Amino acid sequence: MIVSITKIELNSYSKLIPFFKFNSQIIKELKQSKCKEFNLTSNLKLKVWYTMSLWENDNDINDFYRNGTHLEAMKQAKLFSSKIQSNRINNVELIDWKHAKKLFALD
Repeated sequence: MIVSITKIELNSYSKLIPFFKFNSQIIKELKQSKCKEFNLTSNLKLKVWYTMSLWENDNDINDFYRNGTHLEAMKQAKLFSSKIQSNRINNVELIDWKHAKKLFALD
């Protein structure tokens, strides 16, 4: 199993609405995909967001990421964020947020 974790730093608070628009559509598609589980959190100031999803394999992840709303969101991501990072780790379940956030501190 693979855990995919993404950190998105919004350029400004005015970008919250576009982010929420895409994110709500992505969550809807995640629920219909081969994703096993997912989660979302932010920092206290709501400018940094983290997403985490659990997948059976790389093919399932790539099929989701390269299609639908997620593909469109990636194309438009530069409009609301200049700092997007992703990590993938092998694990049988989602990890705790403290551990997930430390993965980005190492980058």
